[in-house]
Amino acid sequence: MSVRANPTVIGAFVLGATIVLVAGLLFWGGTGLFKQKFRYVMYFDSAVTGLQKGAPVLMRGVRIGEVKDVQIRWGKSLVGVYVDMEPDNLRGVPPHDIHAAIQTAIKERSFRAQLRAQSFVTGVLYVAIDEFPGTPVVLRGLDPSVLEMPTVPTDLEKWEAKLERLSDTVAALPLQEIARSVLGTVEEARRLLKSPEVAGSLKNLDAALADARGLLRKADTLAGNLNAQVGPLSTDAQATLKSAQVALAEAPALLQEARRLVAKIDAHADPLLTSLEKTSNTAGVTLERAQVTLGGVDGTLSQDSALGYELGKALLEVRETVRALGSLADFLERNPDALVYGIRRPAQNGR
Repeated sequence: MSVRANPTVIGAFVLGATIVLVAGLLFWGGTGLFKQKFRYVMYFDSAVTGLQKGAPVLMRGVRIGEVKDVQIRWGKSLVGVYVDMEPDNLRGVPPHDIHAAIQTAIKERSFRAQLRAQSFVTGVLYVAIDEFPGTPVVLRGLDPSVLEMPTVPTDLEKWEAKLERLSDTVAALPLQEIARSVLGTVEEARRLLKSPEVAGSLKNLDAALADARGLLRKADTLAGNLNAQVGPLSTDAQATLKSAQVALAEAPALLQEARRLVAKIDAHADPLLTSLEKTSNTAGVTLERAQVTLGGVDGTLSQDSALGYELGKALLEVRETVRALGSLADFLERNPDALVYGIRRPAQNGR
């Protein structure tokens, strides 16, 4: 006869197994056993004291992995640091493209690894991944099975290198010769300062300074006098400037009036000159005719007679009139402004 299974025992067993399974999943899941990780190696040529397994790998302060192993390469003086990258915090890159994205960042964005201190008190280190433009890509290639990320020295190592170079430069200097030269220069300066020539020069300098002070006082007095005189001159200059501005403002109107007057003179001068020329020509013709007539009657009239005398006198007056008209026409042709200013004013200006 078979023994019947106890349902209570079976239920307790199933419940216990379920609890153990859930606890195991929670435990192993918390350890990151089932997370996808990408391993890289970094080689440092300096001491890594303070760097331990489990140390964080940070990019701009964000944890993207941890240190899994630290090894020393015998005969190479290099320390290999193996890290596991966790892509959970790397957004924007598919997990299967993590390696390609990191390699591109190494070449194009100068991604490098550097050791930094978490605390200067404890000396604990972590691995920082950041951009270092201008730094060379140095790959050791000692472990081909793992992708390698180039490294740069720490800031402390950079300062140590600078101090070493400075120390080497100072050590190469001829310090003893420099010291002897400096001491000789100081001794020569001391002897020169104690010489009588320097003492005399100092006295002359003191006198020159006194003269300079006197000149400065005179210059100060002169400046005060100038300031006292500049005020009235400035007032007069301002008044003159205002008068000049008023005159300049009236100048366009005066020029316009002068242009109109000249235009009127030009309009009347030409007809008047033409009329005078015609009158002169007519007088000339009349004179010629009179001479011919007088020549005809010359034989008839005697010069001693009253009629002959009167005719001769009239002839002389006509001749003088014609000559005066000709002179007047020539003068007006040379001086057309005489019609405005008169005959006497141009004659005075000509003298």
